[in-house]
Amino acid sequence: MIPRLDYQDSLSPTTLQFLELLARSAFRGDIEKSYASRLAMATDNSVYQVVPQAVLYPRSADDIAVMLKLAQGPEYAALSFFPRGGGTGTNGQSLGGGIIVDLSRHMNQILEINLEQGWVRAQAGVVKDQLNAYLKPHGYFFSPDLSTSNRATLGGMVNTDASGQGSLVYGKTSDHVLGVTAVLDDGAILDARPVSADEVAQKLAAGGREGAIYAQVLASARDKRAEVESTFPKLTRFLTGY
Repeated sequence: MIPRLDYQDSLSPTTLQFLELLARSAFRGDIEKSYASRLAMATDNSVYQVVPQAVLYPRSADDIAVMLKLAQGPEYAALSFFPRGGGTGTNGQSLGGGIIVDLSRHMNQILEINLEQGWVRAQAGVVKDQLNAYLKPHGYFFSPDLSTSNRATLGGMVNTDASGQGSLVYGKTSDHVLGVTAVLDDGAILDARPVSADEVAQKLAAGGREGAIYAQVLASARDKRAEVESTFPKLTRFLTGY
């Protein structure tokens, strides 16, 4: 008789406990822990292979916030989360042995467009070609032109400041991002956008996690400006995802 291999046994007890808690919470996305679903997320456009413990498919930023807030329990300190879009990165950025958070299954909606001001609001899992097909009738397009634009997601492009052909003329991804709604590791939601000096002062006075982030960025930019300018080369691309 051929023994049956139960690949769920390879999941850590902590991961299984967290997934059970998540299933009973306000999380509305999909939770997958079968070996087949995990193996499908073990590779990307790189040469690496890392099988994750589980795969989560949130339906909204609120789902991500719920997930990360639950993970704040001390018993879950060993858990790690890896956001994933189209998996087009060549350096294994979307791989990890923890919990993959795939944003491409459900968070792929174009939410709003303002033709007068020339901007569009979209979720992180929107594919670049999907966005450009939507914008084309309005006379707009989102640059740059990636070789993987039929599967690369906006979230991944922001994360790696994607460039590509045409970027010398039309700019790279960061040249076209007006703001980002981000979920921090403690589940707090941060609205990142250009702010005035008065707004910064208000955020510093409010304190909390957001205030601490602004304080750190301000201190680094102000107090270490001379050191940064003398140490780091003048780069035209921000490789935040590496």
